[in-house]
Amino acid sequence: MRLDELVRQEGDNITVQWKSFLLRPQSELRDKAEFAEYTKSWERPASLEPLAKFSTPWSGENPPPSHSLPAAVAGKTAATFGEAAWRRYHHQMLRAYFTENRDISDSDVLLNLAHEVDIDKHIFEETLKANKEIFETQIFAEHNEALSSGVNGVPAVVIDNKFLISGAVEIDHYKKALAHYREIESNEN
Repeated sequence: MRLDELVRQEGDNITVQWKSFLLRPQSELRDKAEFAEYTKSWERPASLEPLAKFSTPWSGENPPPSHSLPAAVAGKTAATFGEAAWRRYHHQMLRAYFTENRDISDSDVLLNLAHEVDIDKHIFEETLKANKEIFETQIFAEHNEALSSGVNGVPAVVIDNKFLISGAVEIDHYKKALAHYREIESNEN
C-alpha cells in the first residue's frame, strides 16, 4: 500500500521489484486457536496502515494457512498474466488472508482468487501446474537472497541491494532513505 503510494509520488524515479520471502517455507498443521491468538498481533500494523484492512483475531471456519509456498507460487503464476493482473491478484490475496481469513495455502482458494480478479481460472491452473517447479526454484532463490541481505521478516525493502529498511514505515521514511541513497550515489560518482 505505502509502496504503491511512493511509486505514485516518485514516478519514473524509482522501480519497485517485488521478490518472494517465505515466512513459513515448510508445510505444518497449525492449531486454529493458537493462530487466532497470534493474529491479534495484526492490530498494531492495522493501526499504522489506514488503507489496509485486517480482521483480528482470525475467525470463521477456515483453517490457518499451512505455509507460504503455495501463495508465492500463485503470485508468480499471476505475474505471467501481466503487471496489472499480478497487482489485482496480490491485493486480492492480501484481502483474502488478512480481511476474510481465508486459507491462502489451499489450492482451491488460490484458483478462486484468480477468478475473482478476472484471470481465467483454468488457464491460471494450467500455467501454475506447468511452471510450478520453475517458480519454486525462483522463490527459494529470492528467499535465500533476502536472507543473505539481512531480511528476516516482512515488510522489508532493500534499496539497490545495499540498504535495508525493515518493518512497516511511513512514506516519509522511504523518501528520506531514498534521498540519503541518492546523495551517497552522487558523491561516489
